Parts: sequence; structure tokens; C-alpha cells
Amino acid sequence: MKYEKLNYADPHDSQSLKNLKVVVSGSNDWYGACSLEKFSSASPLGLTHEDANGFLEYPTSFAGKAANFWFRDAGVQVWGYEETYDNWQDTYGMDAVTVFYHSGHGNMDGNGVFQAPLGSKWDNRDWAFSNQMAFANEELRYLFFSTCFSLRVSGTNNPVKTWWGPNKGGLRMLFGYETTSVDDANYGKYFWDEWKKGKSFARAFLDASWRISHGQVATVMASGANQAEAINMLNNERLFSRAAAVKNWYQWQWIGTLRSSAPKVSLLSMPKQANAIILDKNIFDDKRISKIANELGLTKSQAETVLFDADGNRMLKGKGLHLNVNREGALNIHLAAPNTENKKAIAESKATSIAQKAIKDLGFDKGIELIEGNMRHRLTCGGTTKGSGKIDETSVVETIVQFRQAHKGIESINSDHGLITVSVDNDGNITNIYNSTKQVLDEAQRPSSIITSPKAPQKDAVSVEDVFRNKISGIVNASNNSNNGHLKTANAEAATVLREAVGYDFSENLGLVTHQKDVEIALTEQFKKRYKLRVSVMG
Repeated sequence: MKYEKLNYADPHDSQSLKNLKVVVSGSNDWYGACSLEKFSSASPLGLTHEDANGFLEYPTSFAGKAANFWFRDAGVQVWGYEETYDNWQDTYGMDAVTVFYHSGHGNMDGNGVFQAPLGSKWDNRDWAFSNQMAFANEELRYLFFSTCFSLRVSGTNNPVKTWWGPNKGGLRMLFGYETTSVDDANYGKYFWDEWKKGKSFARAFLDASWRISHGQVATVMASGANQAEAINMLNNERLFSRAAAVKNWYQWQWIGTLRSSAPKVSLLSMPKQANAIILDKNIFDDKRISKIANELGLTKSQAETVLFDADGNRMLKGKGLHLNVNREGALNIHLAAPNTENKKAIAESKATSIAQKAIKDLGFDKGIELIEGNMRHRLTCGGTTKGSGKIDETSVVETIVQFRQAHKGIESINSDHGLITVSVDNDGNITNIYNSTKQVLDEAQRPSSIITSPKAPQKDAVSVEDVFRNKISGIVNASNNSNNGHLKTANAEAATVLREAVGYDFSENLGLVTHQKDVEIALTEQFKKRYKLRVSVMG
């Protein structure tokens, strides 16, 4: 086996990677960001600065790619989002940079106008509205809105309705959300993690969101001189370009919501007894991944050349194939882009058979208990205002078949651990495989992380539901304590359970039976946010 240092590529051109740190200085006009945790007239958020930091950290570490700016909280004002000053001093504002990243609250009204509350007032205003924006006539080419409801694609909403007018012609791609999104620190970081696996910008963004929650719907849009150009950019663009796009057609893509592919028992079925399980994340050693890569088409030399970085991530690559194992032991194999010209969706039964065969052929089912999980589609649509205007019919790009790891019939509850997903295009070709299963080494009846407490008097007993209510109340109270006294007060009853399950948590080396709720909390009349809450209940 041969080992070489993994030098990641600049997302613009090939350069050697410097030590990772966010660099904000000068006026190179590549990157800018705004992140908000404290708002002038909205409820607070907790992890948006970490989100923006995770996005800026990788690309600004290359020579000559320092960010122009990163404004936070009260430093985020409306002048940076409107035409007069959005390229202020040729350095500051959303149209002063090629790539702009915004993380905060977002909403969309009934007319398709996107709304974003900001950190402090300027000109006696502290909200940005999409119909007041005029961008991409200067520097902006890639726009990221890491917010709820920023790029809607359902019902009467679509990217043409919201974002045709604000785009003054040069925008290449826009990234956002159809739904509310989970409050999480990792969107920006995961985007680059996925991109490093050889994926396009669009796939990296959608897959990064998938790792955080399967219930939220991320969306990506590309603009082109015609439909073919927009489709090509959407599915293949993976290097930032300063070239202005021609705005004649928008094409967008998203992953549909969860749908069970097989009859299942209740996700809330509580096992009578289940021990904790001791897990081994190191099932993909160098010898095994070399064998897999060789079977998938890499030459013997390529398959035996392991690239590694300082964080413990490993890669094998060649002939368009990228095989990655991250430091948590999760394997990703990116094989190809889908054939977007074939718009006839593959039969789900056929996609499932293809996925099952791949799992068997690669030995992923050996010693691992798998249960058929959910089926999802990667969907696409497009449209224009040119001529009489047109919005295409939605079509399927890929079918994503999921299998969940289980132990004695109790399956994983995670979005990013204890599962296998196989993406199959309409030609029946596998485009991507993700495997984050772990070997179960043993069971533990009394793990040190959780013990049975002395029996409390009946009046003091706390149920699992009490713990969930306390978690929700904590989020609501933090919001109410920071609402500046002029927002409608939220309450614990403002939480809606979107998904609920009981199963093993495979994210650590010790797996406990855990009750998980994905909840959406109405923090104010205008804004909702998703949260993933967990309570260990057994093990």
C-alpha cells in the first residue's frame, strides 16, 4: 500500500492547501458572509456563526482568496442587500463578491417575496426583501441563503417567481430551502466535506443538508442562456467562476420528502428490553477500501494509493471515481453524474434491486443487520419568463434507496449514521453510494454513560415526555428572553412534531436506544425553526 498526503484543490483552481483558518481581509472580491444569531426584531438563533465559519474556513485558506467581509449580528444591515450600496467601496455587500453566504432567519410571503430580518436598523429599516434586491450586475455569481423558505419550489412558489427579478443577469447559482431548516452548526462545513468527495456544488449542498436531517428540503437553482446550459451547470458545476451567466432559463433541483418503501411497524414501538451496543467505526480499513475501489474500476496502482489528510480522512480516486472514508468511518463512493436527458423515472422496484445487488456485491451486508428504509427522489424542474413564460413539469433525476442498520430489529434513528443509501439514475446506473454502518462488537447492560437512578417519589417522577417538554421550553424561553420586548411571546405549545422515532443512536461508539423528535417551533408569528431533540430511554 502506498500513502500520499491529500492536497485538496482550491474551488477555483489547483493550489496547495494552507493551514485551515478563516481569513477576512483585503478586497479580493471572492467571498463575503453575514450571519445572525441576535436580531433587531426577530427571535434569536444559536448556531449561525458556526455555520458561516464552516463555509468560509475552507476556501478562504487559499492564497489570494481571503474574504472581503464577514458581518455578524448588529453588523448586518439592509444597505448590503440593496442596489445602491450592495458593492460599497467595491468591497462590502452581497454584490461585492463572487460568492455570498447568508445564515439566519428566513420567510416567504404569499406573493413569493423572500424576507430576512437583520441585526440592526439602517435608514430606520432592519429587514431585507427579495423584491428590493438587485444583484449580479456587479460581482455576485453564487448566492447561498442558509435560511428557512429561501428557495421554494412547491405549490405556486418557484425560483422564477421569487428570484427572476432580483437577478440582474449574472447569477450562476442560488442555494436555499423549500422548508424550514434545522438549527445546526454544520451546513457550511458539510458542504465542503461533500464537495471534497468529487461532487458538484448542487449535489454537495443537497447531500450536506441530508446529513443533518432527512425531513428538510434543500434546493439549488442554476441560470443559463438556455435550458441545456442551466441543466449542465446545475448538475456539473464544481468550480467557482466569475463569468456572468446569461439569464434566459432557470433549472432547479431538490430531494423529495421521506416515503417508506416497505410496510413497517410503528416507529414508536418501544422494545421491552434492549442493551446498549458497543460499536466499531473502523470497518473500512485500507485493505478493504482498496479492494472495493479495484472492483469498481480503479487500476491496482490507483486502488493501492491511499491519500490522507491531517484530520484522518482518506481518499482513493481515478477514472472519475472518488472513494472517501471520513474520520468517523463513513464511506462515500461518488461514481458519476446522472444522465439528465433520460426523464423517465426508473421503476422503484428496479432501483431497489440494483441497490440490493450493489450492497451484496460489495459485501456491505456481511455481519450488518439491514432493514429496508425510505425511498426518495432527486427531482428537477425549470422555467423562464421569456416569451409567454413557462414552467416545466417536474421530473425525476435519481431514485435514492435507503437501508437502515439495526440490532435485533431495532433500527438506527440517525440521518448520518447507521445507514446505507444508493442513488440510481433513470438509466439504472449507480451515481453515489453512502455507507455509515458500524460493526456491533458487543452489548453492555449498564454502560457508564447512563445508570438507573434511585426510584423517586411518585410526585417527582419525570417521564420522557416531560424531558422533551423541558427541552422545548428551554428553546422557547431563550427566544422570549431575547425578543426585545416587542415580539409575540412563544410558548411550548407552539412546537409541532414533524417526525418521531425510537431506535438506536449509531452516532457514537456506544449505541443507546433513543427517542428522537424532529420538531418545528413557531418562535414568532413570522418565523419557525426546526430542532432535533433526543432522549436516551434504554440501554
